Amino acid sequence: MARWSDTVLRTAYTWTGSTEDAQDICQTVLLKRLTYPESFQEERLERAWLLRVTINCCKDLKKSAWRRRRAPLEAAGEQAVHLPEPEDSPVLAAVQALPENYRQAVYLRYYEEYELEEIAALMGCRTTQVSTYLYRGKAKLRTMLGGTYGTECV
Repeated sequence: MARWSDTVLRTAYTWTGSTEDAQDICQTVLLKRLTYPESFQEERLERAWLLRVTINCCKDLKKSAWRRRRAPLEAAGEQAVHLPEPEDSPVLAAVQALPENYRQAVYLRYYEEYELEEIAALMGCRTTQVSTYLYRGKAKLRTMLGGTYGTECV
């Protein structure tokens, strides 16, 4: 749990955009890992399994009827407690604002440091499609950030 909770939480937050949903997904994924009967031969295989399960849980949350039917409580006023979002930065905010496929590809490549082939397997598409997502995502980030950040940031 200590080894993977941060990675799972960051991934879930990137997909959901909500600290609370990310924490719930993190708990679910780590519980699944604890009850998973097989052991992994390599750490990278375990990491890939955890990320795949995290992404699937995020997709399930987005498809759920509860998620589709809920509405924000604007009348409730300000929250009593404000939890800071992980890694508050203009770059992360811009990545969060990208369309879903671009956001996923950029996050897996530059935050989790996966290779194109691994990202393609995780996203269920071809390597060329991942390259296109990354190219277009970086172009959108440059536009969104007004050129204040170099390409080394994304």
